[in-house]
Amino acid sequence: MEEERRNIRRYNLLKIDIEYYFLFVITLILSIIGLIMVASSSMAVGERYFNDPYWFIRRQVIWWVISLIFLILTSKINYHTYQKLSNFIVIIVIGLLALVLIPGIGVEVGGSRRWLNLWFFNLQPSEFAKVAITFMLCDNIERKYRYRKHIKDIILPSFLALCIITALIFLEPDLGSVVIIWLIAFIVMFIGEVRFKHLIGLGSTGLIVIMSYLFMEDYRKERLFAFFNKAEEVEGANFQITQSLIALGSGSLTGVGLGNSMQKYSYLPEAHTDFIFAIIGEELGLAGTLLVVILFILFMFLGIRICIKTEDCFGRILAAGLTSIIIVPAIINIFVVIGLAPVKGLALPFISSGGSSLIINMIVAGILLNISRNNSLLMIKSQK
Repeated sequence: MEEERRNIRRYNLLKIDIEYYFLFVITLILSIIGLIMVASSSMAVGERYFNDPYWFIRRQVIWWVISLIFLILTSKINYHTYQKLSNFIVIIVIGLLALVLIPGIGVEVGGSRRWLNLWFFNLQPSEFAKVAITFMLCDNIERKYRYRKHIKDIILPSFLALCIITALIFLEPDLGSVVIIWLIAFIVMFIGEVRFKHLIGLGSTGLIVIMSYLFMEDYRKERLFAFFNKAEEVEGANFQITQSLIALGSGSLTGVGLGNSMQKYSYLPEAHTDFIFAIIGEELGLAGTLLVVILFILFMFLGIRICIKTEDCFGRILAAGLTSIIIVPAIINIFVVIGLAPVKGLALPFISSGGSSLIINMIVAGILLNISRNNSLLMIKSQK
């Protein structure tokens, strides 16, 4: 009997869709590239601020191990569990975002208060907000909207929660995260077959809110105008982009060699976080940047495949939303680094230094793996 069970288990593993294994491998490769590049790009910053060149490296390795555990755990938890807990998760995230704004609890860095001080580490709730609002939107579309097509079934409570989260993140302030969250929400609603007129109405509302916020502060307007007038200013708002392009250009086809970047030595700000893609280009050249881009394209392709293969509505919309949580920030980050988008302060998924971002990215990949696994198991049951 035990031998028969083992044979069934082996058969089931062999029958799991190839997307499952490829997605797992791509996730590991991207995260390992992240470890290598954080090690290379952060030594100068660690030495300057903490008198320890390995400070960021050690932390990133610890976060990588923790996030790998989350990847494995979430790949085994049935994704329908998140549907049942979606409202609770959103409430928790809103509470965490509110705590960020309290002095002494929220950590202020560079004029922004985006992190919670949890004694031995800092937590960035806006990263968790992306997943929380995705869960809630998918749940409301699947349970309410698709049967009645009433706009109120989206507005209450999903759109209301989205607006509260937007307001709290604006107060940090963090425009980049708001843009990402609204883009993800739009993609989820589009895949969820929200009526075009409702989609345009909600999308227009988000665009008006974001554009209004953009023009409320001079430094945001300066960044936007500088983006359209790159030739006129090098040392001001365009400084980061200029240094980023220098790094990319220095790398040529094969790069200057791992660890040999010059731009990471105080020339390029945020070399180990927002602009780590530029360091990849400098040290590993066009070959390295193309490898990273191809891996993200493959991740997107596999996410779309999982979405198409998922039969239940919640799983299908969730797969699309989770894929966008990884791909949308990746596209914007790369566009910023190569000068095709204004500077927004967004991390490159799996690769940039940061614990909250890495954990969320691994959780997202783990849930996608679970959706893929469930698709395979349902196929096996139907064949029997």
